[in-house]
Amino acid sequence: MKRDSGRKQPSMGDVAAAVGVSKTTISRYLHGEYGYMSDETKARIETAIKELGYRPNRMAQGLKSTVSNMVGVTIADIGNPFSSQMLKGIQQELRARDIQLLVSDSNNDPAIERANIEALLDAQVDGLIVNTVGGNDAYLTAYCTGGEPKPMVMLDRFVRPMVCDCVATNNHEATVEMLDHVAARGFSHVVFVTRSDRGVSTRSIRREAVERYLAGHGASVNGASDDGGLSGEVLVYDGGIDDLRARLAAVVGERGAGRVCLFANNEESMRDVMEAMPELDGERGRIGVCAFADERWARYSGEGITCLDQQPVLMGRTVAKALLARTCGGGDAEDAILEEGAADGIVVAARNDGHLLFEVPAQLHIHASTMR
Repeated sequence: MKRDSGRKQPSMGDVAAAVGVSKTTISRYLHGEYGYMSDETKARIETAIKELGYRPNRMAQGLKSTVSNMVGVTIADIGNPFSSQMLKGIQQELRARDIQLLVSDSNNDPAIERANIEALLDAQVDGLIVNTVGGNDAYLTAYCTGGEPKPMVMLDRFVRPMVCDCVATNNHEATVEMLDHVAARGFSHVVFVTRSDRGVSTRSIRREAVERYLAGHGASVNGASDDGGLSGEVLVYDGGIDDLRARLAAVVGERGAGRVCLFANNEESMRDVMEAMPELDGERGRIGVCAFADERWARYSGEGITCLDQQPVLMGRTVAKALLARTCGGGDAEDAILEEGAADGIVVAARNDGHLLFEVPAQLHIHASTMR
């Protein structure tokens, strides 16, 4: 029987469109990776394949098991200078091994992040590096624990409990180090300025560290110290600069003649604090500022801002090594990183079901903003 050359053979994309799922989900079905989908989705895919007459390309399926020499990265906000420095570190490690880097920006949107991951998997990357926006814990957990997923390592932010290897800052210890410095400089009150946690592990860990520190020093959060030492509060803001400016002015006004230090959670919050500061010009002599921030920028801001530099390039290099240890023959990520990273102060801070949390130490740089 002569084949009708004018009839187009249905594609994987046609099946995906008919079912209303991604091509990655169809690919997983074809490879028997049913743990990624519900029984209902599995049945709908089977029905669509029969109705459309779809025949998988066995050669293409065979290619799935080959190495692509590509790594996919999805970044929460590529416009953040901190993110670009992490990418620089990732690229350094991958370029040395002739591995290509595919980068996607999530624009701080959980839905875009999920789409990015699916698209990178469609591109047949050998592994994924995820700097999550937050709010995708269930999705990321399902990915890492279902079937035999491509290796994933989370960067800077991670799911708790861990479901894959992670590389982050030593957030708790660094926060405590900064608070010790603030107390030693004679400040009577510290205000930790941050956006809402929204499932972002870095924000919640730092906030928890502040709360525990204050409790351990006889002060309740948003209250005074029992022993006359450092008191403090957490100021969570999600409005604009005008709102932050008014709230900071109120906090400073409530402290009387006491010295107040504004501790910004990250560079974004530090910029917001600095923009709000002109309203407090009359109080500048008793107000200090510090932050988690890039020291190269912080030192040139005004007289210099005391900061915790997270070494983002080193974080990027470390996460690339962790992923390559998992993708290249299933190596030991701990040995691969600590063989060289121990000299940089990198440690395994936590373990969970074979997954490791590598912490890169933040470096405290003291400038004039806390030395008045």
